[in-house]
Amino acid sequence: MSPTEIATYVEYDVFTKYGYAGRIEPGEWDLRAAPLSSSPKYRLIRDYQTGVIDSSDLTYQRLRTAGYPESEAAFYTEYGYGTYLDTLFDSVKRNGIENDHTGAGSQTQPVDRYDQIAVNIGRNGAVIFNSCGFHRLATAKLLAVETVPVRLNVIHEDWWERGQGIKTQLLEHPSLSYVDRLRPAWIDVVR
Repeated sequence: MSPTEIATYVEYDVFTKYGYAGRIEPGEWDLRAAPLSSSPKYRLIRDYQTGVIDSSDLTYQRLRTAGYPESEAAFYTEYGYGTYLDTLFDSVKRNGIENDHTGAGSQTQPVDRYDQIAVNIGRNGAVIFNSCGFHRLATAKLLAVETVPVRLNVIHEDWWERGQGIKTQLLEHPSLSYVDRLRPAWIDVVR
């Protein structure tokens, strides 16, 4: 789908990638979606990419303030968050967002089939980012990448029940250009 179609997000802890992947869920969760541009993580990545801040501003405390968990902030600080972002932006410029599970683990390829840009479908059909694949989505949006592979995480029960199932609901969704199922890898089954 086009990354420009993803304008809102919910925090990752609302629906985790392993516990909720592929589920139809009721509730008010979609009403809590906020503009992606208001996310402190997104603003930090955007400000670095546009030159508003430089790598010396990407401190442990700045990453924590932006919402990174302690372990992630420590890792990125030690590794060099600016270096990580530079490598990611360069890779996405050259290759786009890759979705090949056989070579997983690069800057733009997911480590496993669940580690992709994850989206939820809200009660009115809105595509809501699930905060998994945050760096890849932010990079794709900032670089104006035309399309990115996404993984549907959760679909709101109200939206699902109004349609005729997967054929009309997902295949004809105005924001999704192609819907298919991935065959489960044995590593996913035995987790």
